[in-house]
Amino acid sequence: MKYDKRDRPKIIILAVVLIGLWAFIGLRFFVLSRETKAKMEADEARRAAAHAAQSSAQGTEVVSPTARLAALITPVDPPKSDPFKPIIAPRGRFVAPRAKPQDVNPVLPPLDEAASAQRREDLHVTGIITGNPPTAVLRVQDQHYVVKPGDWLDEKLQVAEIGNNAVTLRDGRNTYKLRLGR
Repeated sequence: MKYDKRDRPKIIILAVVLIGLWAFIGLRFFVLSRETKAKMEADEARRAAAHAAQSSAQGTEVVSPTARLAALITPVDPPKSDPFKPIIAPRGRFVAPRAKPQDVNPVLPPLDEAASAQRREDLHVTGIITGNPPTAVLRVQDQHYVVKPGDWLDEKLQVAEIGNNAVTLRDGRNTYKLRLGR
């Protein structure tokens, strides 16, 4: 690059200004960083003093960072039980064992044979909830009962199956199908 001899003083002045600017910025940065460092150290000392005062007020001792690190590195025995084992068992294909009438309490209160036959005539399905397990709402006269498959209505009548629009009841060898809303 060619330059004119008349531009030489301008270049020198410009170089001196740039060097001065760099020196000013560097010095200012150095002073500010030193002041900031001193301020941070003072803040840390103030926090440590406050922590020590609080610890002595509570009757506990101040633990050094080295002791804290040693506590973190110290090996610990594994727990006796699995901490990740779910408390509630996951939902699966659990099939409840069939209960015998003498093992469970029937849903409906016991009646004599004639009243039990009349009750079956008065039994209506008022609602079905599909899900796992499905449930049904049965109405006997003005009482409502919530049942699921396998429940015993009385000593002889068991809920065999709940479909989308009907409930199947089993009485020994006989099967009854009650439709929703009838």
